Amino acid sequence: MATNLLVRVNYVDSDISYTVTPGDYITLDLTHDYLIWSKTLANLMTHEPTPDELNAAAEIIDPSVAVTVTKCLLMDYDHSVGGYYTHLVIGMSLNKKFVYCFSFDGATATEPQLEAWDTSAHSTYAKHVLGAGVPANSMMKGVCTTTTLPGVGWAGTALAGASNVLLLNFGGGALGGAADLYANLKAILPAAYSTPAAETFVLTARYTYA
Repeated sequence: MATNLLVRVNYVDSDISYTVTPGDYITLDLTHDYLIWSKTLANLMTHEPTPDELNAAAEIIDPSVAVTVTKCLLMDYDHSVGGYYTHLVIGMSLNKKFVYCFSFDGATATEPQLEAWDTSAHSTYAKHVLGAGVPANSMMKGVCTTTTLPGVGWAGTALAGASNVLLLNFGGGALGGAADLYANLKAILPAAYSTPAAETFVLTARYTYA
C-alpha cells in the first residue's frame, strides 16, 4: 500500500506540534498553493502578488553582509471563493522546531529527504537561488527539527540537487509507521551578490515505500 505525504505549515505558534494543535497548521494543496520568500508582502492578501508587488517586496542585497530573507508566506488557494489568501509562516528561519511539517501516513522504505531543484523535472539546479550550479552556494538552507530545536543562528544545509539534501528523520533512516517530521528553512542572500533575481524553484520531499 502506498505511503502518502501531506505537507503543512504553521501559521499560529511554532512552539506547538501538529499532534498537539492541528488547527495551528495549514495543509498545502500542492496543485495550487506555493511559498513566497520576501521582505514586505502583507499577511492576508486576497490576491496573488503582481510582478511589480513582488519586486517592491524583495529583500535588498547588502554590499557588506549576508541578508536573511525576512518572511515566508503561504499563498493558500481557497476553493470556496476561487482565490488566494496569504498566511505568514510562523517561525521561519528562527530557533523554532514546529514550522514546516511533513506528515506520513505509513512506513517508508527509505528516509524521507528534502531536495531543491530548478523545476519539477529534478534535473538541474542552475538558478541563482540554488547556487547557480554549485550546491554548496545555494541560498536555501534547511535544518531538520524532528527531534530538536535548530539552535540560535542555525546554519543549516544548503539545498540543491541530489547531493545537498536534508534528511527529515534526523538520519534515523526509514519510517516504521505513520509519523510527523519537521524542518525549518531560510533563504540567505550572500553579501554583494552580483545578480539580483526573482526566481521560482521546487522543493521536493523524496522517499520510497514498500
